[in-house]
Amino acid sequence: MKNLTVKGSQKFMGKEIPVVAGGFGENAKCVSDKTVAEIHKMEVWNIRARITDNIKRFKDGIDYIDMKQRLYQTKTLRSEGAGESHTLELLQSLGYAKQAITQAEHIYFLSERGYAKLIKIMDTDLAWEIHDKLMDEYFQMKEEKKRGTLAGGAKRPALSSVNMMVKNITGTLQKAGVDDLYIAAEVKRIYTDAGYPVNAPLLTDKETMPKLYDCTEMAKELGIYSTGGKHHSQAVGAIIKNLDVPDSEIVKTAFSRNGHEDVTVQYKPSVLESVKVWLEERDYPSKISYTNSKGRLTTYTVSYQEIS
Repeated sequence: MKNLTVKGSQKFMGKEIPVVAGGFGENAKCVSDKTVAEIHKMEVWNIRARITDNIKRFKDGIDYIDMKQRLYQTKTLRSEGAGESHTLELLQSLGYAKQAITQAEHIYFLSERGYAKLIKIMDTDLAWEIHDKLMDEYFQMKEEKKRGTLAGGAKRPALSSVNMMVKNITGTLQKAGVDDLYIAAEVKRIYTDAGYPVNAPLLTDKETMPKLYDCTEMAKELGIYSTGGKHHSQAVGAIIKNLDVPDSEIVKTAFSRNGHEDVTVQYKPSVLESVKVWLEERDYPSKISYTNSKGRLTTYTVSYQEIS
């Protein structure tokens, strides 16, 4: 806690807000629940309640520090009396009244990541607008000087421009029926590529995301080949159409390749299993056919190879 200090103040939305650094890394900025309440024009108890009610979403020491808890800890350890004094002085220098400190159950300080999580919980247009401004004018100010260019020397675009791009792309992907989780993954990629990395983990991150398959990947998994020796994605597509797969098993995702943005269709693992069962029940046929809605029959000749 000794490395958490107040480094003056700055003007933000017509208010003087304290600049607090440390606690979450050397010189990393953080923001107190009192400051958050002031800039969002809310009561501090309301901000604390939002965090406390959703505390399982926040990581102690990474997203937040509970200063009241640190006070209890330093009181318990008498040898840490200096730490208690430092914490009290810090809180009082930020405008916390001594009585308010005594009565509070929690006093939260949020990292940039923790503040972003709080905004997601609040989820109002005004909250997001203030969030964008605070990112631009407070959290990112030091980073802008230190990290003003992207790889290759390109200048990092203004966050407001990236926000507008994200808004437009999100609307397009929603109209295309892309799943919300994968829209979030694409938004995370856009911000990161633009020089504003998003550190919050998503369900779509590799370590937590269930694998999805397109038709080519299914052909590889099942060893389905064309007469030309290539993985036969069209044949897999024909099987899927014969299966009449429900929409709940189909996931539309966004992808970016060589500067081209598009939408691709992928399938959940249960669909791969259904395709495998379909093949087994038919003793792996050499001809796979599909009749479209207009009555046109399309037949694919396939071969099978053992999967190593």
